[in-house]
Amino acid sequence: MILESISNPPSSCNEIRRRNDTDKNGLYELQDVEGNVFRTYCDMGTGVGGWTLVASVHENHMKGRCTEGDRWSSEQGNNANINGDGFWENRAIHGSPASATSDDYKNYAYFTMNASDVMIWQVPNDTPMSRFESSSFLKYHTTSGFLKRFGGNLASLFTNHYNMKEKQYRPNVDNGPAIPVTWNRGNNEALLAMYSSKSFSEVDAGYIQFRVINREQSAYALCPGVKMKSGKIESEHVCVGSTGFNADANYCGDFASRDYERDAEWQLDERLINSVIMIFYK
Repeated sequence: MILESISNPPSSCNEIRRRNDTDKNGLYELQDVEGNVFRTYCDMGTGVGGWTLVASVHENHMKGRCTEGDRWSSEQGNNANINGDGFWENRAIHGSPASATSDDYKNYAYFTMNASDVMIWQVPNDTPMSRFESSSFLKYHTTSGFLKRFGGNLASLFTNHYNMKEKQYRPNVDNGPAIPVTWNRGNNEALLAMYSSKSFSEVDAGYIQFRVINREQSAYALCPGVKMKSGKIESEHVCVGSTGFNADANYCGDFASRDYERDAEWQLDERLINSVIMIFYK
């Protein structure tokens, strides 16, 4: 059900929140600065509300490595000549908000909104929209306004500041920003309890980090809830999104190597593997 559909749609969920003082989560109609009208999910309850769902990262097939459905890495396979499909940077859109836990989702706001902060929800796969919020088992957001330094959205951050390229950056040294988060559901200890013995030693919880470089010099777009510790370079096991080609094909895919089969001590908890990462702006 669309809760807001008017002749002059607002540009963000935050504008709806301020204009109507509503606390109802759900599907709303927005219009971006370029005139594109679209519907997306709004979270009106976290903090003072007004968070716009702009994307979700859904692992279509963990056993497939850069295969069909791996839009946030590459559907072209483990190809050394391709730096992924550019989904973190480009203006492609895909999916629908109602199916954001069953498929990748990306709307116009991802690359047109002038936002300040990011929020992430971890929600089990195939959760219906009416239960997005109640089913989320991890929720956290930034509060520093960091996006303003990078053009107001993640597309600008990756395009203009921290490119997703293969074999061009130094492991750990050339990592992007790590932004502290405020927890809304869960905490540092709860998140780290879902990490394996080896991956636990690689990260500090309580952050979102962007464009992280691993040992093989592949770039990973987003480390949800954590940052890599100084000197640690096994980011494929904890971060998501990739440049498509990886020296070890087992690292290739939207969820990279979160389920590393060769060594169970690297595998993350099934709750993290079998859930979608929902990305909001405000």
